[in-house]
Amino acid sequence: MILANFDPHFESWREEARRLLREGISPERIIWSSADQALSLFTMEQNRGSVAVALTPRVSADFLANARLVSMARDDERWSLLYRLLYRMACGHPELMNDVVDDDVIAFHHLLKSVKRDLHKMHAFVRFKEVHWEGITRYVAWHRSEHPCLREGAEFFKRRFGDKPWSIFTPDESAHWDLRELTFASGIPQHEFQVTDDFDELWKSYYASIFNPARIKIKAMKAEMAPKYWGTLPEVDLIRELVREAPARLHRMAERQNVRAEPPPASSLTELRQSALSCKACPIAAHATQTVFGEGPSPARLMIVGEQPGDQEDRQGRVFTGPAGEILNEALRAAGVDRTEVYVTNAVKHFKWRPGTTAREGGGKARVHQKPSGTEMHACRPWLEAEIALVKPDVILALGATAATSVLGRLPKLGSERGRVIQENTLAPRIVLSWHPAAILRSSSPEEEHRRKAELAADLALASRISQTEFN
Repeated sequence: MILANFDPHFESWREEARRLLREGISPERIIWSSADQALSLFTMEQNRGSVAVALTPRVSADFLANARLVSMARDDERWSLLYRLLYRMACGHPELMNDVVDDDVIAFHHLLKSVKRDLHKMHAFVRFKEVHWEGITRYVAWHRSEHPCLREGAEFFKRRFGDKPWSIFTPDESAHWDLRELTFASGIPQHEFQVTDDFDELWKSYYASIFNPARIKIKAMKAEMAPKYWGTLPEVDLIRELVREAPARLHRMAERQNVRAEPPPASSLTELRQSALSCKACPIAAHATQTVFGEGPSPARLMIVGEQPGDQEDRQGRVFTGPAGEILNEALRAAGVDRTEVYVTNAVKHFKWRPGTTAREGGGKARVHQKPSGTEMHACRPWLEAEIALVKPDVILALGATAATSVLGRLPKLGSERGRVIQENTLAPRIVLSWHPAAILRSSSPEEEHRRKAELAADLALASRISQTEFN
């Protein structure tokens, strides 16, 4: 037998594996061991025997990347498994990793999946705490990993929190970032990490605010956030209390779902618009700049209903003035429809948004559109009904699923119902569904965008044409 001698890290193992393969050493002749073993590969040279063939395997970059992750698994057989796969690929089985029923391949992917999941848990469950030492502010955290994979996981925190000095401790080792260099040292047990700060209360407040009592699944929660992580998660202190209060919170949620706006009797759209300015029937209003009401003639033969105001509409207080408005205006021109003769509004009168979280979204100052919930649509529908009652349209063109749901009172099948006349509603004699301009902007390809623009223009032309005919 040959005792391999290497540091217990992937690059050291890789160099040793290359040397053994060049000498044609088969897996069953090797005992893999770390560098602190007394017996070295050199001292056992006499046990090798003759070598028939030198092996030089060629493997893909994907295999090497995944093998590096597998090398982090807390499994005594991982080094033997990796060498065995390399040896077999070098001995005439270059496509071995495609054999999904091979025992070694199955074991490889089992460890790979486990390490990737552990890294995901590290990214999700590390909670930094602020500490002050010798006038320097630093952020520290302790995390219990299933595998010794901190060296891989630390790169994520270096990218995400590269502007702050931090340290992450695990039982195996610790990672330290000083704004210039990422270094590693020995780990510590959890009982030696005794740090608390004000961020604990912030985490508790955040968790309580997003906790949804209607979706409690204790087993699923424990599967995703295993109890072994609870010792470092401040929000866990709230779980039992939140679960205990869930029935009462569900009752309050049910009561809120029945809340609807109550427009006062109005003889004109001007009066109705003025009344809507103070609406607080749903929580969207608290974060929007202003109510964005419909505009256009009253009465009007054709009414167009969209989803909700966008960012620019919220700032300007007018419907369809942003990028989606440009698409709508283009379609109106293509259909030969004068916008000044059409009443245009939205199913929901306030802009629902969240702060941007990525550079692509524009960062934290950007306001990213969020789809209104069913409860919010339900709360705002009386304003739409009041508008329709005053405008008295012969035809409503509903743009997108939200508008169609508000107008029809049911979930539409937009793909199959678009472009045809629907006569099943009391709000208007005839209803036509089409794409929302914002959805056109999010098309997956230029071809899809071109097709949807043409279909929107055709649906506008259809709605305009039938609005000029008497309804029987």
